[in-house]
Amino acid sequence: MKDFKLNRVGINLASLALATCLFTPGNASAALISLVNGDFETGTLSGWSTIGNVIATPSTTVTTFNGVVWTTGAAGTTMAQLNSNPAAISTIETTLGLASGSLNAMNTNPNGGSLTDGAAIYQSFAGNIGDTVGMSWDYIARDYIPFNDPSFAVIINPDGSALIDLLSSIQGLGIAVGTAGNSGWQSFSQTLTQTGNYTIAFITTNDKDTVLDSALFLDSTAGTCNPTCPPPISSVPEPSALALLGIGLVVLGANRRRMQGV
Repeated sequence: MKDFKLNRVGINLASLALATCLFTPGNASAALISLVNGDFETGTLSGWSTIGNVIATPSTTVTTFNGVVWTTGAAGTTMAQLNSNPAAISTIETTLGLASGSLNAMNTNPNGGSLTDGAAIYQSFAGNIGDTVGMSWDYIARDYIPFNDPSFAVIINPDGSALIDLLSSIQGLGIAVGTAGNSGWQSFSQTLTQTGNYTIAFITTNDKDTVLDSALFLDSTAGTCNPTCPPPISSVPEPSALALLGIGLVVLGANRRRMQGV
């Protein structure tokens, strides 16, 4: 009887520990973060902070240096538009708490270059481990090769560390659109790895000069393009994807040599 009581107590303690684990706030069910005015349907940028040239706009046109006219439509009635002027890159980095030079370090222009100015929009929010946050975006280049004019998504974690994702550019990482190109509507999504207060930001920039601004559109879901949203010219693989590709080629080469009896 005594052993049975001890075992029963042990079972009860184990059940209590399991229940405590299940109901710990950090282990709450993952959720999709709802950003304040994330669809911009207020017709304003309320809930967001901005740096540089950022506006709330309905469907609008962007004319490139060579007269190409792209019409971008909101998913609803309104979206945000960032044009890459006139805030200095250092101002954007300082305001967001990014290390100096961190944006320019990702400006992989094959022709060489340095970021000059840009615009940004950002919002703070609370999140838990496993939650996801994201937005839809469309990038249009008014400029041409050899310029690059990249756009970024940034997540500032509760511990102050930052995730910087290069969304699109003329000829660098991310979706490369080429001269006067359009990425079409794409999505950015990030799963949170910490519990606490975050900041999400979107940035578009100029490279080498301060004219022919890049344009970045944001909405909660994908909008429309006219002419039809084009397929991207290229999407440069992330380093991890390149590593996997390299492994695959090694394996393929080994199998081919084995089949040839080498």
